[in-house]
This record gives sequence, C-alpha cells and structure tokens, in this order.
Amino acid sequence: MKQQRLFEIVHALMAHEACTVGELARVLEVSPRTVRRDIEALSAAGVPVYTVQGKGGGVRLLPGYVMDSSLMSDDEKDDVLAALMLLSSVDASVSSGGDALMRRLASLFRREPSDWIDVDFSFWGAPPTCRRAFDVVREAIVRRRVLRFSYRDNADRVTVREVEPAKLLFKERSWYMQAWCRMRNDWRTFKLLRMDWESIELLPIAFEPREALPVTRFIGPDGAAAQSGSSGDAPRLSMLFAPESAGRVREEFAPDVIDVIPDGRLSVTVCCQLNERMLHHLFSYGVQLEVLEPAWVRNWMDDQARAMLERGR
Repeated sequence: MKQQRLFEIVHALMAHEACTVGELARVLEVSPRTVRRDIEALSAAGVPVYTVQGKGGGVRLLPGYVMDSSLMSDDEKDDVLAALMLLSSVDASVSSGGDALMRRLASLFRREPSDWIDVDFSFWGAPPTCRRAFDVVREAIVRRRVLRFSYRDNADRVTVREVEPAKLLFKERSWYMQAWCRMRNDWRTFKLLRMDWESIELLPIAFEPREALPVTRFIGPDGAAAQSGSSGDAPRLSMLFAPESAGRVREEFAPDVIDVIPDGRLSVTVCCQLNERMLHHLFSYGVQLEVLEPAWVRNWMDDQARAMLERGR
C-alpha cells in the first residue's frame, strides 16, 4: 500500500507543477501526516521532491524529473507501454483501467505511447457472441469458476460440458480452451469454434486449481493425446508438395523448413506428433502432397485414397 502511495505522489507531482499536502492527503485518502512521511521517504530514496512555503507553494519535483534510467532503459519503458496497449486491445473488460494506467506510466516515463498494435480474437464477420465467449472464458480462468456449454465434437456429437478452465491456447490458426472436464474426469482441449457461444454460462461454482499438467499430456480435440513436447521427441515428417500448393504451404509451415527443389516442388521436413487430426489435415492436400517418410503415413494416405476411389465407383 505504501509503495502505491509513493507512486501516486510522484505521478501527481509530474502531472502538476505543485500540490499541497492537503490536496495529496485528500486524493490518497490518508492524513497530512502520512503524506509528509511519504515525502520524506521519497526524498531519502533519491527522488528530487521538495516543499515551498507560502502562497503558491506546496510539494514539487525538480523540473525534468523522469524515472531513474538505471531502473528501466528506454526500450524497456516502450515495452511496458506496448504490453499495456496490447492488454487493453485484447481484453475489453480492462481497457479503461489499462488506458488510465498507460497514460500515467507514459507521463512518468516522459514517453509518448505509439498506437501500433490492435488484436481481435474474433474472425471476420463474427457475431458479438464470439467476443463474449472469450470474455467469459477469460473470466472463468481468472476467477476460477466452472463453465457450462454445449460442445459439438469432430464426429458431430453434441454434449453439455461442465469444465474447470485452465488456459486459452492459440494453435494452428484456431483458439482452444484447455480445461478439466468434469464429465470425462480428465484434461481436455476444446476448440472455441465448436462451442455453442449462446449456451456458455459462468456458474457460481468455484474450484481449486489442479496440479499443473505437463503440456504434453493435454488431450486434444480429437480425443488423442496432444503431444507437444520438444521437436526432438517427435517423429520426423518429410514431404513433397506440388508447385500449385505453394501458397497454402507457405501459410502453414515456417520458412526455414521449406526448400524449393529444381522441378518447382516444395520439400518440407518437420518434427510433429502424427495424430488422427494431423493425418486428415495432410490428406486434405490430395494429389498435391507426396509423403516421403515415415512409410506408415505414406501407406495410410494411399489406403485412404484407394478407399475414396472405391466409394466413388
């Protein structure tokens, strides 16, 4: 509490030429005696604060005072302001408080924040219920409250879930919620696009956070373990893509894993966990993709293609 008062005093003095002890006491809701002690503490800490007696006097800072550069570099101050700007951008529920804090810190740092970033969780044309879903999930995680919602899995089955949410996760251009599912009595990862946003309900049921679970043990949306440990622990996947798939390939794979070979095809080698969801994603490339290794993935894709041809006859 005292540290907060000291910050408030410094900010007030930087925003105004002078403040009386009485004015500071009213703003801070403390006694004038407490304000005088705080001023002495600031002075002892090296902050150039002083008092002027008589009419027009009061508590002042030496002109041009800024936060000690030994505490933060200019780049670090810019990073703090950018982080607050990002927080305000992605979380409407704190935007007013975040904006006020950003203005105060900008004044304290003697720096002008640059409005260079804006983040919107929703997709183009998303209804207001999409944004509400993020706000409710965030509130459930922060306040440790149980969420209830209807969920449609990848087999088009709809169930009503009650979960203890732990984290929002962005992966493969989609948002997910990692949570303890009370119906499955295990960790599950829910894709936000499969949640019925109208049904999301924040229940008045608090929960104690469970023991932190290694990321590698989270259960993915397809029900398989979402192994996402280091790349050195994952199988090596080597592929060749047709030239006409270059645009999609460059969107879905990092530049440093893509090589263009002389015939125009794209060679891509990555280390990843090959669960059912990943296999079907690869199969969506059709004849534009040739899997070189592992052999069992190449054979699986050949079997899927033959089965599709037989069904079409």
